[in-house]
Amino acid sequence: MILAISPESSGRRLDKFLFAYLNNAPHSFIYKMLRKKRIKLNGARAAGSEILSAGDEVRFFFSDETLQGCRKARVFEKAAGLDEIVFEDENLLVVNKSAGIFSQGGNASNRQLLPQILFYLQKSGAYGGENADFIPGICNRLDVNTSGLVVCGKSLHALQAMNHLFANRGIKKEYVVITHGVVGAVGETRVLEDFYEKDERRNIARVLASGSKSIVTSYTVRAVSKDFSLLSVSPITGRSHQIRVHLAHVGHPIVGDKKYGGASPLAKSQLLHCRRLEIAAEVPQFPQFPYTIGTAWDAPLPPSFTVIIKKIFTEVSL
Repeated sequence: MILAISPESSGRRLDKFLFAYLNNAPHSFIYKMLRKKRIKLNGARAAGSEILSAGDEVRFFFSDETLQGCRKARVFEKAAGLDEIVFEDENLLVVNKSAGIFSQGGNASNRQLLPQILFYLQKSGAYGGENADFIPGICNRLDVNTSGLVVCGKSLHALQAMNHLFANRGIKKEYVVITHGVVGAVGETRVLEDFYEKDERRNIARVLASGSKSIVTSYTVRAVSKDFSLLSVSPITGRSHQIRVHLAHVGHPIVGDKKYGGASPLAKSQLLHCRRLEIAAEVPQFPQFPYTIGTAWDAPLPPSFTVIIKKIFTEVSL
């Protein structure tokens, strides 16, 4: 069996991932299987200390019976319902995530998107938690207080293909943002190019004048008022907190973003919404992938976001 590593598992040690995935197997058994090359990473022998990246492949040289015995059933008896389903077929589920919901992590399943998705798929019959050798996975992550489009792969080939597209700039992303200050004239477009680093322990990023990780963000001004700007933003690179830290770096933090200097009585969380995702590249590595270049999904703004736009701006072009 081949298992594709999804973005939510990126950055984890292989052995920690295996402990969670093969959650009914002793740790000693997992290390034995690694030593005997019955578990391989990207076709090569693995020790377990490797750091996973999205798109990596873990191959299990087990019988189906052995693999099933290594895993407990992941059955969700209860989880909060999904807010809004934008698109669904046999391969993908695209949802419009609310602010305040974790794409991953968090302490309660009702505030985590993936358990909500799996509970929904379980109820619909699309996910059989009792004997599944594939678990649907989230292909892109949004910060907990960012709303908008999140894609879930319901089939292995769809999950692999979407992970590949997100990892290799094959998805065009558009966010709607309200920032402090007048960023520019209406219709003006600018591309920000800098370098980046993130302190994972403190979960905060910063922009640098030089470094090894580039950060590229494009934006277009859609409306302005005395104190605020409404932007359409497209992150070219895909760094964590990218839009938030890049706009703060140029002196225009996102309204409501306390972490990067945008705290405001107007909003409890940052006014940042992923409005559109569009496939922009082919994926010949995955011939079963049924979606063509130009396939796109759109998510309406949250009602509270729309109210704030109407309150601040007299003329809006989105």
